[in-house]
Amino acid sequence: MHPISNDQPAGRFYRLAGLLLLLISLFSGFSGTLRGQTPSPAQAVNAGSVMIIPISGEIDSGLSFFLQRMLRRAEREQMKAVILEINSNGGLVTAAQEMKDALLKSNVTTVGYVKGRALSAAALVTISCHRIYMEPGSEMGAATPIKLMGTAIEAAEAKFVSAFRGEFESAAEARKRPKTLAGSMVDKDIDAIPGLRKRGEILTLTSESALQHGFCDAVVTSVDGVLRRLSLEHATIHRTEPTSGEVVARWLTNPNVSVLLFTIGFWCLVLEFLVFGWGLLGWFGLVCFALFFGGHLFAYMAGFEAVLLFVVGALLLLAEIFVIPGFGITGISGIAAICASIVIVFGGIYTAVYALAKIIALSIVMTVALYNLGPKLRLFDRFVLKEAMTTEAGFVAVDGHAFDKLLHMEGTTVSPCHPGGIARIGQDKYDVTSDGDFIERGRPVTVIEVEGTKIVVREVKG
Repeated sequence: MHPISNDQPAGRFYRLAGLLLLLISLFSGFSGTLRGQTPSPAQAVNAGSVMIIPISGEIDSGLSFFLQRMLRRAEREQMKAVILEINSNGGLVTAAQEMKDALLKSNVTTVGYVKGRALSAAALVTISCHRIYMEPGSEMGAATPIKLMGTAIEAAEAKFVSAFRGEFESAAEARKRPKTLAGSMVDKDIDAIPGLRKRGEILTLTSESALQHGFCDAVVTSVDGVLRRLSLEHATIHRTEPTSGEVVARWLTNPNVSVLLFTIGFWCLVLEFLVFGWGLLGWFGLVCFALFFGGHLFAYMAGFEAVLLFVVGALLLLAEIFVIPGFGITGISGIAAICASIVIVFGGIYTAVYALAKIIALSIVMTVALYNLGPKLRLFDRFVLKEAMTTEAGFVAVDGHAFDKLLHMEGTTVSPCHPGGIARIGQDKYDVTSDGDFIERGRPVTVIEVEGTKIVVREVKG
Protein backbone atom coordinates (compact mmCIF):
# COMPACT_ATOMS: atom_id res chain seq x y z
CA MET A 1 0.00 0.00 0.00
CA HIS A 2 1.31 3.45 -0.91
CA PRO A 3 0.45 6.48 1.22
CA ILE A 4 -1.82 9.05 -0.43
CA SER A 5 -0.21 12.46 -0.90
CA ASN A 6 -2.14 15.53 0.21
CA ASP A 7 -1.50 17.00 -3.24
CA GLN A 8 -3.21 14.10 -4.99
CA PRO A 9 -6.94 14.40 -5.81
CA ALA A 10 -7.83 11.62 -3.35
CA GLY A 11 -5.85 13.33 -0.61
CA ARG A 12 -7.61 16.63 -1.19
CA PHE A 13 -10.95 14.80 -1.11
CA TYR A 14 -10.21 13.21 2.30
CA ARG A 15 -9.05 16.56 3.71
CA LEU A 16 -12.21 18.27 2.46
CA ALA A 17 -14.42 15.49 3.87
CA GLY A 18 -12.68 15.71 7.24
CA LEU A 19 -13.13 19.47 7.36
CA LEU A 20 -16.79 19.13 6.43
CA LEU A 21 -17.42 16.55 9.17
CA LEU A 22 -15.67 18.81 11.69
CA LEU A 23 -17.88 21.76 10.75
CA ILE A 24 -21.00 19.59 10.97
CA SER A 25 -20.05 18.32 14.41
CA LEU A 26 -19.30 21.85 15.67
CA PHE A 27 -22.58 23.18 14.29
CA SER A 28 -24.51 20.26 15.78
CA GLY A 29 -23.00 20.89 19.21
CA PHE A 30 -23.72 24.62 18.98
CA SER A 31 -27.30 24.16 17.84
CA GLY A 32 -27.86 21.51 20.50
CA THR A 33 -26.75 23.97 23.16
CA LEU A 34 -29.06 26.64 21.81
CA ARG A 35 -32.04 24.28 21.74
CA GLY A 36 -31.42 22.89 25.19
CA GLN A 37 -31.18 19.29 23.99
CA THR A 38 -30.51 16.43 26.34
CA PRO A 39 -26.79 16.11 27.22
CA SER A 40 -24.75 13.35 25.66
CA PRO A 41 -24.34 10.09 27.63
CA ALA A 42 -20.93 11.19 28.92
CA GLN A 43 -22.34 14.53 30.08
CA ALA A 44 -25.28 12.78 31.72
CA VAL A 45 -22.92 10.64 33.81
CA ASN A 46 -20.81 13.62 34.88
CA ALA A 47 -23.84 15.78 35.71
CA GLY A 48 -25.72 12.97 37.46
CA SER A 49 -28.88 13.20 35.36
CA VAL A 50 -32.17 12.01 36.80
CA MET A 51 -35.39 11.38 34.87
CA ILE A 52 -38.82 11.93 36.44
CA ILE A 53 -41.73 10.03 34.88
CA PRO A 54 -45.34 10.78 35.90
CA ILE A 55 -47.46 7.67 36.52
CA SER A 56 -50.95 9.04 37.03
CA GLY A 57 -54.49 8.23 36.05
CA GLU A 58 -55.39 4.75 34.83
CA ILE A 59 -52.67 2.18 34.31
CA ASP A 60 -53.21 1.28 30.67
CA SER A 61 -51.30 0.07 27.64
CA GLY A 62 -50.52 3.59 26.44
CA LEU A 63 -48.87 4.42 29.78
CA SER A 64 -46.95 1.14 29.62
CA PHE A 65 -45.58 2.04 26.19
CA PHE A 66 -44.55 5.51 27.45
CA LEU A 67 -42.74 4.05 30.50
CA GLN A 68 -40.86 1.50 28.41
CA ARG A 69 -39.75 4.18 25.96
CA MET A 70 -38.48 6.39 28.79
CA LEU A 71 -36.59 3.53 30.44
CA ARG A 72 -34.81 2.78 27.16
CA ARG A 73 -33.87 6.44 26.86
CA ALA A 74 -32.56 6.52 30.45
CA GLU A 75 -30.38 3.48 29.75
CA ARG A 76 -29.15 4.96 26.48
CA GLU A 77 -28.19 8.24 28.16
CA GLN A 78 -26.76 6.46 31.23
CA MET A 79 -28.82 8.38 33.76
CA LYS A 80 -28.22 7.94 37.45
CA ALA A 81 -31.83 7.21 38.35
CA VAL A 82 -35.42 7.19 37.13
CA ILE A 83 -38.06 8.47 39.56
CA LEU A 84 -41.67 7.42 39.00
CA GLU A 85 -44.09 9.95 40.51
CA ILE A 86 -47.01 7.64 41.21
CA ASN A 87 -50.59 8.66 41.95
CA SER A 88 -52.99 6.09 40.51
CA ASN A 89 -55.91 3.95 41.62
CA GLY A 90 -54.88 1.14 39.27
CA GLY A 91 -55.97 -0.09 35.87
CA LEU A 92 -55.32 -2.97 33.49
CA VAL A 93 -53.55 -6.05 34.81
CA THR A 94 -51.82 -6.71 31.47
CA ALA A 95 -50.41 -3.17 31.35
CA ALA A 96 -49.13 -3.45 34.93
CA GLN A 97 -47.42 -6.74 34.07
CA GLU A 98 -45.67 -5.12 31.09
CA MET A 99 -44.50 -2.23 33.28
CA LYS A 100 -43.29 -4.61 35.97
CA ASP A 101 -41.23 -6.59 33.47
CA ALA A 102 -39.68 -3.42 32.04
CA LEU A 103 -38.74 -2.13 35.51
CA LEU A 104 -37.23 -5.44 36.63
CA LYS A 105 -35.11 -5.65 33.47
CA SER A 106 -33.94 -2.02 33.56
CA ASN A 107 -30.25 -1.38 34.27
CA VAL A 108 -31.02 2.09 35.65
CA THR A 109 -31.84 2.60 39.33
CA THR A 110 -35.62 3.00 39.52
CA VAL A 111 -37.47 4.76 42.33
CA GLY A 112 -41.18 4.61 43.06
CA TYR A 113 -42.28 7.87 44.71
CA VAL A 114 -45.89 7.52 45.89
CA LYS A 115 -47.66 10.87 45.85
CA GLY A 116 -51.12 10.01 47.13
CA ARG A 117 -52.07 6.50 46.04
CA ALA A 118 -50.47 3.45 44.50
CA LEU A 119 -53.41 1.05 44.48
CA SER A 120 -54.13 -2.15 42.59
CA ALA A 121 -52.09 -2.29 39.35
CA ALA A 122 -50.17 0.85 40.41
CA ALA A 123 -48.99 -1.01 43.53
CA LEU A 124 -47.34 -3.67 41.33
CA VAL A 125 -45.52 -0.93 39.39
CA THR A 126 -44.31 0.60 42.66
CA ILE A 127 -43.09 -2.69 44.13
CA SER A 128 -41.08 -3.38 40.96
CA CYS A 129 -38.84 -0.34 41.54
CA HIS A 130 -35.46 -0.62 43.26
CA ARG A 131 -36.48 1.84 45.98
CA ILE A 132 -39.80 3.13 47.32
CA TYR A 133 -40.41 6.51 48.91
CA MET A 134 -43.82 7.70 50.06
CA GLU A 135 -45.34 11.05 50.92
CA PRO A 136 -46.92 11.42 54.38
CA GLY A 137 -50.53 10.23 54.18
CA SER A 138 -50.05 8.21 51.00
CA GLU A 139 -51.08 4.56 50.66
CA MET A 140 -50.23 1.46 48.67
CA GLY A 141 -51.96 -1.91 48.15
CA ALA A 142 -55.62 -3.00 47.69
CA ALA A 143 -54.82 -5.00 44.57
CA THR A 144 -57.49 -7.70 44.28
CA PRO A 145 -58.23 -8.19 40.56
CA ILE A 146 -61.84 -7.57 39.57
CA LYS A 147 -64.08 -8.05 36.53
CA LEU A 148 -66.33 -5.36 35.14
CA MET A 149 -69.61 -6.87 33.94
CA GLY A 150 -71.49 -3.95 32.42
CA THR A 151 -72.07 -1.59 35.34
CA ALA A 152 -71.49 -4.33 37.93
CA ILE A 153 -68.17 -5.27 39.54
CA GLU A 154 -67.37 -8.88 40.37
CA ALA A 155 -64.37 -10.53 41.99
CA ALA A 156 -62.09 -12.33 39.56
CA GLU A 157 -61.82 -16.11 39.58
CA ALA A 158 -59.42 -17.78 41.97
CA LYS A 159 -56.93 -18.58 39.20
CA PHE A 160 -56.61 -14.89 38.29
CA VAL A 161 -56.19 -13.91 41.94
CA SER A 162 -53.48 -16.55 42.30
CA ALA A 163 -51.69 -15.38 39.15
CA PHE A 164 -51.79 -11.71 40.19
CA ARG A 165 -50.61 -12.61 43.68
CA GLY A 166 -47.66 -14.38 42.07
CA GLU A 167 -46.81 -11.19 40.16
CA PHE A 168 -46.68 -9.21 43.42
CA GLU A 169 -44.68 -11.83 45.29
CA SER A 170 -42.13 -12.27 42.52
CA ALA A 171 -41.62 -8.50 42.27
CA ALA A 172 -41.16 -8.29 46.06
CA GLU A 173 -38.65 -11.13 46.01
CA ALA A 174 -36.69 -9.48 43.20
CA ARG A 175 -36.45 -6.24 45.21
CA LYS A 176 -35.81 -7.96 48.58
CA ARG A 177 -39.11 -6.86 50.14
CA PRO A 178 -41.43 -8.89 52.41
CA LYS A 179 -43.12 -11.40 50.16
CA THR A 180 -46.04 -11.98 52.54
CA LEU A 181 -46.97 -8.30 52.59
CA ALA A 182 -46.98 -8.16 48.81
CA GLY A 183 -49.18 -11.24 48.51
CA SER A 184 -51.58 -9.91 51.15
CA MET A 185 -52.30 -6.91 48.92
CA VAL A 186 -53.92 -9.30 46.43
CA ASP A 187 -55.17 -12.41 48.24
CA LYS A 188 -57.42 -12.06 51.29
CA ASP A 189 -57.00 -15.75 52.17
CA ILE A 190 -53.37 -15.34 53.28
CA ASP A 191 -52.87 -15.80 57.03
CA ALA A 192 -53.36 -12.76 59.25
CA ILE A 193 -50.45 -10.39 59.87
CA PRO A 194 -50.50 -9.12 63.47
CA GLY A 195 -50.91 -5.39 63.67
CA LEU A 196 -51.66 -5.02 59.96
CA ARG A 197 -54.57 -7.13 58.78
CA LYS A 198 -56.87 -9.98 59.72
CA ARG A 199 -57.43 -13.06 57.60
CA GLY A 200 -60.07 -12.28 54.98
CA GLU A 201 -58.91 -8.67 54.53
CA ILE A 202 -56.89 -7.07 51.73
CA LEU A 203 -53.76 -5.24 52.84
CA THR A 204 -53.33 -1.52 52.21
CA LEU A 205 -50.19 0.06 53.66
CA THR A 206 -50.01 3.67 54.78
CA SER A 207 -46.71 5.49 54.48
CA GLU A 208 -45.93 4.94 58.18
CA SER A 209 -46.91 1.25 58.24
CA ALA A 210 -44.94 0.63 55.03
CA LEU A 211 -41.86 2.26 56.60
CA GLN A 212 -42.32 0.35 59.85
CA HIS A 213 -42.53 -3.05 58.11
CA GLY A 214 -39.68 -2.54 55.65
CA PHE A 215 -41.78 -1.99 52.56
CA CYS A 216 -40.77 1.64 52.12
CA ASP A 217 -37.26 3.12 52.24
CA ALA A 218 -38.30 6.50 53.67
CA VAL A 219 -41.17 8.95 54.04
CA VAL A 220 -40.37 12.21 52.22
CA THR A 221 -42.34 15.35 51.42
CA SER A 222 -41.06 16.15 47.94
CA VAL A 223 -38.91 15.05 45.02
CA ASP A 224 -36.08 17.08 46.55
CA GLY A 225 -36.29 14.78 49.56
CA VAL A 226 -36.01 11.77 47.27
CA LEU A 227 -32.95 13.28 45.56
CA ARG A 228 -31.29 13.96 48.92
CA ARG A 229 -31.88 10.35 49.95
CA LEU A 230 -30.23 9.28 46.70
CA SER A 231 -27.37 11.79 47.16
CA LEU A 232 -28.38 13.34 43.83
CA GLU A 233 -29.55 16.76 45.02
CA HIS A 234 -27.27 18.44 42.46
CA ALA A 235 -28.37 16.22 39.56
CA THR A 236 -29.77 17.56 36.32
CA ILE A 237 -33.52 16.88 36.33
CA HIS A 238 -35.32 15.75 33.16
CA ARG A 239 -39.10 15.86 33.61
CA THR A 240 -40.82 13.83 30.92
CA GLU A 241 -44.30 14.01 29.46
CA PRO A 242 -45.95 11.79 26.86
CA THR A 243 -45.88 13.10 23.32
CA SER A 244 -49.13 14.29 21.79
CA GLY A 245 -49.21 11.09 19.74
CA GLU A 246 -48.84 8.98 22.89
CA VAL A 247 -51.61 10.95 24.61
CA VAL A 248 -53.95 10.33 21.67
CA ALA A 249 -52.92 6.66 21.45
CA ARG A 250 -53.47 6.24 25.19
CA TRP A 251 -57.00 7.64 24.80
CA LEU A 252 -57.74 5.53 21.72
CA THR A 253 -56.53 2.33 23.40
CA ASN A 254 -58.77 2.84 26.41
CA PRO A 255 -60.95 -0.31 26.41
CA ASN A 256 -64.24 1.65 26.49
CA VAL A 257 -63.18 3.99 23.68
CA SER A 258 -61.89 1.06 21.61
CA VAL A 259 -65.18 -0.80 21.94
CA LEU A 260 -67.15 2.32 21.01
CA LEU A 261 -64.99 2.97 17.92
CA PHE A 262 -65.31 -0.63 16.74
CA THR A 263 -69.08 -0.72 17.25
CA ILE A 264 -69.71 2.61 15.51
CA GLY A 265 -67.41 1.66 12.63
CA PHE A 266 -69.13 -1.71 12.21
CA TRP A 267 -72.67 -0.29 12.14
CA CYS A 268 -71.71 2.58 9.85
CA LEU A 269 -70.44 0.08 7.27
CA VAL A 270 -73.44 -2.23 7.71
CA LEU A 271 -75.92 0.60 7.19
CA GLU A 272 -73.92 1.95 4.29
CA PHE A 273 -73.80 -1.37 2.45
CA LEU A 274 -77.36 -2.51 3.17
CA VAL A 275 -79.34 0.75 3.34
CA PHE A 276 -77.78 3.89 1.96
CA GLY A 277 -75.18 2.85 -0.56
CA TRP A 278 -71.60 4.06 -0.28
CA GLY A 279 -71.18 7.63 0.94
CA LEU A 280 -70.23 9.79 3.92
CA LEU A 281 -71.35 7.24 6.50
CA GLY A 282 -69.10 4.59 4.98
CA TRP A 283 -66.07 6.88 5.11
CA PHE A 284 -66.87 7.70 8.73
CA GLY A 285 -66.96 3.97 9.52
CA LEU A 286 -63.55 3.50 7.91
CA VAL A 287 -62.19 6.41 9.98
CA CYS A 288 -63.46 4.73 13.16
CA PHE A 289 -61.70 1.50 12.23
CA ALA A 290 -58.54 3.43 11.31
CA LEU A 291 -58.54 5.05 14.76
CA PHE A 292 -59.29 1.70 16.41
CA PHE A 293 -56.36 -0.10 14.80
CA GLY A 294 -54.08 2.94 14.49
CA GLY A 295 -54.03 3.65 18.22
CA HIS A 296 -53.08 0.07 19.03
CA LEU A 297 -50.44 -0.03 16.29
CA PHE A 298 -48.88 3.21 17.56
CA ALA A 299 -48.72 1.85 21.11
CA TYR A 300 -47.23 -1.45 19.86
CA MET A 301 -50.21 -3.32 21.30
CA ALA A 302 -50.88 -5.01 17.98
CA GLY A 303 -49.14 -5.54 14.67
CA PHE A 304 -50.24 -5.34 11.06
CA GLU A 305 -51.29 -8.98 11.26
CA ALA A 306 -54.34 -7.82 13.24
CA VAL A 307 -55.31 -5.38 10.49
CA LEU A 308 -54.68 -8.01 7.82
CA LEU A 309 -56.84 -10.58 9.60
CA PHE A 310 -59.66 -8.07 9.99
CA VAL A 311 -59.56 -7.03 6.32
CA VAL A 312 -59.49 -10.66 5.16
CA GLY A 313 -62.38 -11.51 7.48
CA ALA A 314 -64.45 -8.56 6.24
CA LEU A 315 -63.83 -9.50 2.59
CA LEU A 316 -64.85 -13.11 3.26
CA LEU A 317 -68.09 -11.97 4.90
CA LEU A 318 -68.87 -9.61 2.00
CA ALA A 319 -68.23 -12.47 -0.44
CA GLU A 320 -70.60 -14.68 1.55
CA ILE A 321 -73.31 -12.01 1.53
CA PHE A 322 -73.12 -10.74 -2.04
CA VAL A 323 -71.38 -13.47 -4.08
CA ILE A 324 -71.66 -16.93 -2.55
CA PRO A 325 -75.25 -18.00 -1.78
CA GLY A 326 -76.11 -19.43 1.61
CA PHE A 327 -73.82 -19.50 4.64
CA GLY A 328 -70.86 -21.87 4.82
CA ILE A 329 -67.13 -22.14 5.24
CA THR A 330 -66.51 -18.67 3.76
CA GLY A 331 -68.69 -16.91 6.32
CA ILE A 332 -67.35 -19.00 9.20
CA SER A 333 -63.77 -18.25 8.13
CA GLY A 334 -64.57 -14.53 7.93
CA ILE A 335 -66.02 -14.46 11.44
CA ALA A 336 -63.03 -16.45 12.77
CA ALA A 337 -60.55 -14.03 11.17
CA ILE A 338 -62.31 -10.97 12.62
CA CYS A 339 -62.46 -12.58 16.08
CA ALA A 340 -58.74 -13.43 15.87
CA SER A 341 -57.92 -9.82 15.01
CA ILE A 342 -59.93 -8.61 18.01
CA VAL A 343 -58.10 -11.05 20.31
CA ILE A 344 -54.74 -9.73 19.05
CA VAL A 345 -55.78 -6.10 19.48
CA PHE A 346 -57.11 -6.54 23.01
CA GLY A 347 -54.17 -8.67 24.08
CA GLY A 348 -55.84 -11.91 25.12
CA ILE A 349 -58.94 -14.09 24.92
CA TYR A 350 -60.37 -13.01 28.29
CA THR A 351 -60.14 -9.28 27.48
CA ALA A 352 -61.36 -9.87 23.93
CA VAL A 353 -64.42 -11.83 25.10
CA TYR A 354 -65.29 -9.02 27.50
CA ALA A 355 -64.84 -6.48 24.70
CA LEU A 356 -67.02 -8.55 22.34
CA ALA A 357 -69.71 -8.75 25.01
CA LYS A 358 -69.74 -4.95 25.23
CA ILE A 359 -69.78 -4.68 21.42
CA ILE A 360 -72.79 -7.02 21.26
CA ALA A 361 -74.57 -5.09 24.03
CA LEU A 362 -73.99 -1.79 22.21
CA SER A 363 -75.13 -3.38 18.94
CA ILE A 364 -78.39 -4.49 20.58
CA VAL A 365 -78.97 -0.94 21.80
CA MET A 366 -78.29 0.43 18.30
CA THR A 367 -80.61 -2.17 16.73
CA VAL A 368 -83.45 -1.19 19.06
CA ALA A 369 -82.79 2.48 18.34
CA LEU A 370 -82.84 1.89 14.57
CA TYR A 371 -86.04 -0.16 14.86
CA ASN A 372 -87.80 2.69 16.64
CA LEU A 373 -86.28 5.64 14.80
CA GLY A 374 -86.05 4.08 11.33
CA PRO A 375 -89.67 4.70 10.26
CA LYS A 376 -89.64 8.24 11.66
CA LEU A 377 -86.38 9.15 9.92
CA ARG A 378 -87.42 7.27 6.74
CA LEU A 379 -84.16 5.31 6.80
CA PHE A 380 -85.62 2.19 5.20
CA ASP A 381 -87.85 3.73 2.53
CA ARG A 382 -85.91 2.01 -0.23
CA PHE A 383 -87.10 -1.35 1.14
CA VAL A 384 -90.76 -0.34 1.43
CA LEU A 385 -93.20 -0.81 -1.46
CA LYS A 386 -95.18 2.44 -1.46
CA GLU A 387 -97.43 1.87 -4.51
CA ALA A 388 -100.77 0.22 -3.93
CA MET A 389 -101.34 -2.69 -6.34
CA THR A 390 -104.97 -2.09 -7.19
CA THR A 391 -107.09 -3.69 -9.90
CA GLU A 392 -107.57 -0.23 -11.41
CA ALA A 393 -103.80 -0.12 -12.00
CA GLY A 394 -103.97 -3.44 -13.80
CA PHE A 395 -102.94 -5.76 -10.99
CA VAL A 396 -104.82 -9.04 -10.59
CA ALA A 397 -104.81 -11.57 -7.80
CA VAL A 398 -103.07 -14.90 -8.32
CA ASP A 399 -105.25 -17.98 -8.45
CA GLY A 400 -104.52 -19.78 -5.18
CA HIS A 401 -105.15 -23.18 -6.76
CA ALA A 402 -103.28 -22.71 -10.03
CA PHE A 403 -100.50 -25.17 -9.06
CA ASP A 404 -102.63 -27.83 -7.37
CA LYS A 405 -102.29 -29.97 -10.51
CA LEU A 406 -98.54 -30.34 -9.90
CA LEU A 407 -99.02 -32.33 -6.70
CA HIS A 408 -97.23 -35.73 -6.93
CA MET A 409 -95.77 -34.88 -10.34
CA GLU A 410 -92.07 -35.48 -10.98
CA GLY A 411 -89.51 -33.15 -12.51
CA THR A 412 -85.79 -32.23 -12.55
CA THR A 413 -83.96 -29.42 -10.78
CA VAL A 414 -82.35 -26.92 -13.14
CA SER A 415 -80.59 -25.07 -10.30
CA PRO A 416 -79.42 -26.04 -6.81
CA CYS A 417 -82.14 -25.89 -4.17
CA HIS A 418 -80.89 -24.63 -0.79
CA PRO A 419 -83.76 -24.52 -0.08
CA GLY A 420 -85.13 -22.33 -2.88
CA GLY A 421 -84.42 -23.14 -6.51
CA ILE A 422 -85.90 -23.85 -9.93
CA ALA A 423 -87.23 -27.14 -11.26
CA ARG A 424 -88.64 -28.25 -14.60
CA ILE A 425 -91.96 -30.05 -14.16
CA GLY A 426 -93.50 -31.18 -17.40
CA GLN A 427 -92.68 -28.58 -20.05
CA ASP A 428 -92.50 -25.57 -17.70
CA LYS A 429 -90.07 -24.22 -15.07
CA TYR A 430 -91.28 -23.37 -11.59
CA ASP A 431 -89.85 -21.75 -8.46
CA VAL A 432 -89.71 -24.54 -5.90
CA THR A 433 -88.58 -25.11 -2.36
CA SER A 434 -86.93 -28.27 -1.06
CA ASP A 435 -88.42 -29.91 2.00
CA GLY A 436 -85.26 -29.19 4.01
CA ASP A 437 -82.43 -31.09 2.32
CA PHE A 438 -80.04 -29.51 -0.15
CA ILE A 439 -80.76 -30.72 -3.69
CA GLU A 440 -78.13 -30.45 -6.38
CA ARG A 441 -78.78 -29.36 -9.95
CA GLY A 442 -80.03 -32.06 -12.34
CA ARG A 443 -81.57 -34.29 -9.68
CA PRO A 444 -85.03 -35.90 -10.07
CA VAL A 445 -87.64 -34.52 -7.67
CA THR A 446 -91.29 -35.04 -6.88
CA VAL A 447 -93.84 -32.47 -5.69
CA ILE A 448 -94.93 -33.42 -2.18
CA GLU A 449 -96.91 -30.31 -1.23
CA VAL A 450 -98.57 -27.28 -2.84
CA GLU A 451 -99.68 -24.28 -0.77
CA GLY A 452 -101.01 -21.54 -3.04
CA THR A 453 -97.96 -20.52 -5.08
CA LYS A 454 -95.52 -22.43 -2.89
CA ILE A 455 -94.34 -25.69 -4.44
CA VAL A 456 -92.42 -28.07 -2.11
CA VAL A 457 -90.32 -30.81 -3.70
CA ARG A 458 -88.30 -33.76 -2.47
CA GLU A 459 -85.42 -35.50 -4.19
CA VAL A 460 -86.22 -38.91 -5.66
CA LYS A 461 -83.47 -41.26 -4.58
CA GLY A 462 -83.06 -44.42 -6.55
